[in-house]
Amino acid sequence: MPPPRWTFDTPPAALRSPHVMLLVFGRGAVPSPTVEAPVTVSPLPRAADPAWFDAWRAGSIRAVAVTDLGDRLADLDAADHVHVILAGPTGVADLAHLQGAWAAARALFEGGAAVALDVHALTWHTAATAPDPAGPLDVGREVRVVFEGAEGRPGGAYALHTRGLRKFGAPDLVALCGADDAALVGDMVRQLAEAMARGVDLARPRHALTLGDAATWYAVDDVRGLGDAIALHNEARVLVDERGNHLAGVSARLSGASGGPIGEA
Repeated sequence: MPPPRWTFDTPPAALRSPHVMLLVFGRGAVPSPTVEAPVTVSPLPRAADPAWFDAWRAGSIRAVAVTDLGDRLADLDAADHVHVILAGPTGVADLAHLQGAWAAARALFEGGAAVALDVHALTWHTAATAPDPAGPLDVGREVRVVFEGAEGRPGGAYALHTRGLRKFGAPDLVALCGADDAALVGDMVRQLAEAMARGVDLARPRHALTLGDAATWYAVDDVRGLGDAIALHNEARVLVDERGNHLAGVSARLSGASGGPIGEA
C-alpha cells in the first residue's frame, strides 16, 4: 500500500508553484530510480564538470556540511557521482512533488549513495536523517531556521531567517534582531513557517502576528531586498514590530513575553 500523500492542512488561497532541488552524492555510479513527473533525476559524474561538482562541497556550503554531517563528512569528500533531483511543478494543490523527491533520494541511499544536500533548505542529510516519504510530513526537517548573528556582538541586528519554504511554494521569512532576541523571534518564525508550509497564506500588504496579549508583529513585503542580501533565492517576507521597526531589542521591550499563537490581531 502506498504511503498517504502529503497534503496541505489548510488549502492555500491560490495554487502554488514550488521548487525542490536535492543533490545526492556517492562513490561510484548508482542506478537512477524510477520517478513520476514532476520529479526528475539526472546522474552526473564528477568528471563531467569537476568545478561545478566541487563547488557544492566548498566554502560556506562545506561549513554547513561540517555541522550537519559530522564524521560522515568523509563520505562527501570521497564522492565522485551526484544525482540531481528536481521538481518544479506549477499550480499544485498538494505536496506530492516533495514527497516524490525524497522517495527518489531514499532509493538512491538504498542503492549506495552516501549524503544528500537539500539545496533550498541548505541542509545536509544522510539516510538516517533525511525526511521519510513513507511517514507524515515533518516540516522541522524541511525548513531550516538560521541566525546569522556573531558572537560577542549581542547589541547588533542580524538576520534570523528560514530556508526551505520555496519547496512549499511559500516565501521565506526574515527578521533582523539581536542575539538576546533570537530565542523569542526564532520561536515565532518557526511557528509561522510551520503554518505556511502547511498551506497558510500571508495577507498583503501585511499579516498580523499576535504574541498573546504582549504585542502584535507583522510580516510585510521585503521592499529592501533582505532576502537577496542573504541569498535566499526565494521571495521573502520580513517580520517587524507594531511600528514597522525591525526586531532588534524586542525581548527587552517585551520584558520576557513569550511567543503566543499565530493569527490575525
